[in-house]
Amino acid sequence: MKGAWSRQETRAAVLRYLWRSGGSFRPDVIAHVGLTDASISRIVADLKAEGLVDESRKRAPYRGGPSTFLTLSESQFVATIELSNNRLHAGVGSLKGEVLFSAQHELPDGTAAMDAESTAAAAITGMADWCLHHDIVLRQVAVSVPGYHPGQASNPIMALRRDFITRALEAALPEVPTTFANSIVTRALAHRLQIGVTRDERPYFYVFLGHGVGGAFVDESAGRDDVLPCEIGHMIMDRQGVPCRCGHSGCLEANVSTGAMAPLFGKAEQQMLAPRDSWRADVQLSPHAGAEIDLRLAQLGTAIGNALNLNRVRRVVVAGWPGAVQDRAGPAVLAGIDRSLFGGAAGVDLSFSAIELGREPASGIALATFAFVNRGGHVTPAPGRKRTRRLTPEML
Repeated sequence: MKGAWSRQETRAAVLRYLWRSGGSFRPDVIAHVGLTDASISRIVADLKAEGLVDESRKRAPYRGGPSTFLTLSESQFVATIELSNNRLHAGVGSLKGEVLFSAQHELPDGTAAMDAESTAAAAITGMADWCLHHDIVLRQVAVSVPGYHPGQASNPIMALRRDFITRALEAALPEVPTTFANSIVTRALAHRLQIGVTRDERPYFYVFLGHGVGGAFVDESAGRDDVLPCEIGHMIMDRQGVPCRCGHSGCLEANVSTGAMAPLFGKAEQQMLAPRDSWRADVQLSPHAGAEIDLRLAQLGTAIGNALNLNRVRRVVVAGWPGAVQDRAGPAVLAGIDRSLFGGAAGVDLSFSAIELGREPASGIALATFAFVNRGGHVTPAPGRKRTRRLTPEML
C-alpha cells in the first residue's frame, strides 16, 4: 500500500477491489490492496458486521488454496437516475450489480426545462415508492447527466438543473447521499467494472460513441480509478458543418453519433442503441456509404489524436457502435490519429469494447456503487419510512 492511508481509505480500497473483481479470496485482496493479513481480517470483520460484505465457502482454483470467498453484499442497495440516449432511466440495484427495479421515460433532445423537470420528478417519485413498497433502504443515489460539469450554471445538452434534481431526491428519499457525474464518467466506470481486474493498469483514454459522444482519461495508478471527463464529442471539426444539439456546428458528435451514423448503415438509431450489437447482422453498405463511414471514423481518430496531444496517454479504448465494425474502424481511426498526434500513431495501443450500448440503468448503478464504496461504505441513518408524495416542478 502506498503511503499511510486513513481507515476510510483502507476500507474503500478493499471494497473497490471486491467491486471490480466481482468477489475474491482473502489472499488476493491482501496482495492487491497491500495490507497485512491481520489488517484485512479487522477490516473484513467490520464490513461484515455492517452488512457490506458477504463471506462464503468456495473451492479455490488450485489444490490447497483458500476457501473463504468475499463479495459485496447483495442486501445493500443503491439507485440511479441515468439520462442517456434520449431517455431518463431510473433504477435500483444491489452492490453486486443486480438490477431490481428499472423504469424508463422518454426525454428527447430539445425537451423544455419544465417538461424535463416534470419527467424527472415522476421518475424519482416512482422509484421512491417502489423502494418503500419493497422495504428497500438505499445507501447511495447517483445521477448521470450528459454535459454535466460541477459548478457549471447551465447545461447546453440537457435542460435539467442539478438543484431541482437535488431537491426532488431530498424530498422523496431523505438522508440518502447523492452524487452527480457526467455521462462519460458513468460509462467509463461501467466499462472498468465490465473488464474486471487486469494486470494492465496503464492509464488510458476511454471514448464512447452512442447517442452522445464523449471521452475520459482513466488513471488506475492513482488508486481510486480516477476518471477525468473530456468533451471530445463537442470538439469542432468543421465550423460550417452539421448543427449539433449543443448549439454549435460541426462538432464531432454531429458526425459520428448513432443518430448521424444510422442512415449510413440503413438502420434506425434505436436499432443501433439496442444491446449486443444485433443491428450489424444484415447491414449491406454501398460503396458511397462505406467511404463516408471511413471518413467519419478518420475524423474520430483525428479528434482522439488531438486529445492525446494534451495528455501523454497512449492507450485508447473505443466503445459503442464502432465495436461492431472493428475490422473497418481500426485502420480508419488509427489513420486519423496518425494525422493529428504529434509523433504519429505508431505508439498508440488501440482497442475496441463491444456490447456497451443499451445497458441502462446498470451503468448508473455501477456509478452509485462506486461512489458508495469510495467513501468506505459508511452508512447514513436509514431514510424515513413515511409515504412519499408525487413531486411536481411547482412543489419544488
